[in-house]
Amino acid sequence: MTHESAIKAAQASALARWQTPFPGFASGHDPRTSDNALLTLLYGGLAHASDHDWLNAGRRLIDKTYVEMLWQVQALGEMRTCRPEHVSAALDNFIQGTLRDHWDALPALDPAARQELAGTWVTEIAQTCFGSLHSELAASRLLFYLCPFLPVFNLSRGHLLALKQLGQPCTDDSYAGYARSANAAYRVLAPELDPLPRPTPGFGDPAQRALIRRLLKESDWWPRRLFDGMMRAAVAGSDEAGQRMFACDDAGRLVV
Repeated sequence: MTHESAIKAAQASALARWQTPFPGFASGHDPRTSDNALLTLLYGGLAHASDHDWLNAGRRLIDKTYVEMLWQVQALGEMRTCRPEHVSAALDNFIQGTLRDHWDALPALDPAARQELAGTWVTEIAQTCFGSLHSELAASRLLFYLCPFLPVFNLSRGHLLALKQLGQPCTDDSYAGYARSANAAYRVLAPELDPLPRPTPGFGDPAQRALIRRLLKESDWWPRRLFDGMMRAAVAGSDEAGQRMFACDDAGRLVV
């Protein structure tokens, strides 16, 4: 596959995932399992909470169902050490105790500060929501959708192998070390990914669609989504064995 065709393939795959329900969840037709919907429910849920004094009428800020959906949509392994309701409850504490104080300033942070904060929060979520530093793999998936203004990169064995092929091998097995290498590789490709058209938000009410449309315009979440697709294509096909390279369980164990 040529470089140009790899970018086009990543774009086509990302657009399909943006608007199509994930076939492996429940009946396979739940509209909440598209990328558009997950971004609306997770990031949009935080944006809604920020406008309502970080309250949600007595409910969890991020519902356990959304956690379970994300887990299955990302083709991750079994949730063995904690349940979705545990993650949802722990996220409330993280949001109220840490994230809310930084929320309004996130879009205006300089790149270095964003990268440092992303690494810090992946580590904190791994410990507080999943119970182990080894769960940085799981935490990166969650923060990718929760805080799209931060330069978060999904982590797995497949991603580590892809970085080697992209000439940015990771010599540090922590998330922060991986993210430095991933960010370096991403910056090389970013000029080619940025001009590609952003998708059209089609999930939610008019206010939710406007929120996501603004997010896609003002952040690099969509180019990073394409970069993730390119890394997947670099080392694995669409077969089951290839996809398992990009999976992990909630304890951070790589699924091989």
